[in-house]
Amino acid sequence: MSADVIMSARGLKRHFQGSGALFRKPAPVRAVDGVSLDIRRGETFAIVGESGSGKSTLARLLARLLEPTAGSVTFEGKEIANLSGAALRDLRRDVQFIFQDPFSSLNPRASVGRLIGEPLETHFPKMTAAERRERVAELLRQVGLRPEHMGRYPHEFSGGQRQRIGIARALASRPTLVIGDEPVSALDVSVQAQVVNLLADLREALGLTMIVIAHDLAVIRHMSNRVAVMYLGTLVEVGETDTLFAEPRHPYTRALLAAIPEPAPGVSRPAEAIGGEIPSPAAPPPGCRFHTRCTYVQERCRVDVPELIDDAGDGHPVACHFWREIAARHPFAPPVERQGHGPAAERVALYRHAVARAEPIATTTTGK
Repeated sequence: MSADVIMSARGLKRHFQGSGALFRKPAPVRAVDGVSLDIRRGETFAIVGESGSGKSTLARLLARLLEPTAGSVTFEGKEIANLSGAALRDLRRDVQFIFQDPFSSLNPRASVGRLIGEPLETHFPKMTAAERRERVAELLRQVGLRPEHMGRYPHEFSGGQRQRIGIARALASRPTLVIGDEPVSALDVSVQAQVVNLLADLREALGLTMIVIAHDLAVIRHMSNRVAVMYLGTLVEVGETDTLFAEPRHPYTRALLAAIPEPAPGVSRPAEAIGGEIPSPAAPPPGCRFHTRCTYVQERCRVDVPELIDDAGDGHPVACHFWREIAARHPFAPPVERQGHGPAAERVALYRHAVARAEPIATTTTGK
């Protein structure tokens, strides 16, 4: 494993027991079905895809919140499935998780001071009560809240504030890697901008590595270094963010970008816009899993499974038999939305404005 790789997955699978008809053995639900990836130290790595693609299951496998059916995950060169006792506690300290819903992920009966202080008690048992209280106050300041908030309860805060509390709790153990499962999707747009800005500042200030699960392309574009596109339990494309957005190779990636709404009246949807429904992970199609919805499908796609390979040698692997031919015959045209108009472009402007403000994370006192 390269020295700059902090976490790797190889052949990772997670199958769940499905439900079937009477007297018939149900087919397993292949939520994650053979994922291999490397996370570089200090980067923000995004995993995107439609609902049902397996993103959240993959995130939980990487944090060992779920056990894999097959495959391996290594963190700092150690296989995490083999860890127990003190080594497993070290993993829990070093790899932290930010959950999607700030309303259900916090215990409503615990004060903010207790919620953030619990990880300190677990991972730093020699810390005195006074030191713990000071550390909680420091964490609240880092996420833009006030030390006096530690006596309040989750129901007394807004959604954006609750997510900040969740972030502070995740940072309490001084992790090296933080995994966020749709960390801003439950928030209003303006609050999303603030939290995205906060996460970017924290990564820079604390030297964190981040894995972010998301479906919002504006969030991904402006907070990630690399992007992995996931479809029906497998990765179909991985690349540097700017390159992938400008020159997507897989038809599914092209479709995701083309699906951004067109604001101009009379503008038709691009040819590669996604049609139909994502197939059941209990019965994935043979060959390329995207062939049932692909605009450019050919007979080989229905039979042969494409491997995720970097055959161009430029660090931009793709799982598509005909990506070169598609790129040559059908150059990707950015939708009007991505040329600076429309609702999503306005959201991008919000993120840019938030980042441009560059408020110091230790002194921000916004209530959102």
